[in-house]
Amino acid sequence: MTRCKKCGKTGLFHRIEKDTGLCLSCNEDFAREGKDLTEKIVRAKKSAAEAKEPASIREKSKEVGRYGSYLIELHKRYNLEPSQELLDLIETYEDKR
Repeated sequence: MTRCKKCGKTGLFHRIEKDTGLCLSCNEDFAREGKDLTEKIVRAKKSAAEAKEPASIREKSKEVGRYGSYLIELHKRYNLEPSQELLDLIETYEDKR
């Protein structure tokens, strides 16, 4: 029997998502929290790209890094590996700080 990576629940009718290894409940919670953080990252990234002043670019770059770090922590709480794309994004924006 499979076991949820987050809550550890198992059972005959306890369904586990193949791609994440999380039960439906934990997967839904992860997706909701992850979506919110991803939207914040996208907004900060867009603002940084549109900014003209170096101070504003630095501030928005810090936001991308901060929200990215929160998203990595979320992955860790759910015992998931963050994507290389996320890690690269954070590294890129840390260079702009």
